[in-house]
Amino acid sequence: MDLETAAEVVAGLLASGAVKRLGEDAGGGLAAGVIERVRKVFGSDARALSALKRASADGSSSAANELASALAWYARQDEMFGRELGRWAAKSGPASVSQSVQGARDVYAAGRDQVVLNYGHRNEHS
Repeated sequence: MDLETAAEVVAGLLASGAVKRLGEDAGGGLAAGVIERVRKVFGSDARALSALKRASADGSSSAANELASALAWYARQDEMFGRELGRWAAKSGPASVSQSVQGARDVYAAGRDQVVLNYGHRNEHS
């Protein structure tokens, strides 16, 4: 897994609170450990710490994106942190998405009113 992807996964976990659930499943300590390690790596970088705080507090996508950017940057600077980031992302397991769609008359009308245009390629040399 590349660093950017790992950073996005970990940032998403921190933003969604999933890392807390992961820690509870593992007997506690993982969530606090991840956040504490990230804080230590960020040091006195106010912008990165702010992104971590915002992502953990409100879970907004903009905060998660900013946190992912900071995580990836620090992971490129610190190889050991990069490996840790990869392990945390791997522990998160596969993401699951469930979607429920309900439709009735409006769905039928929308599908009926669609027009699909196909443009063929004309071969001028034949």
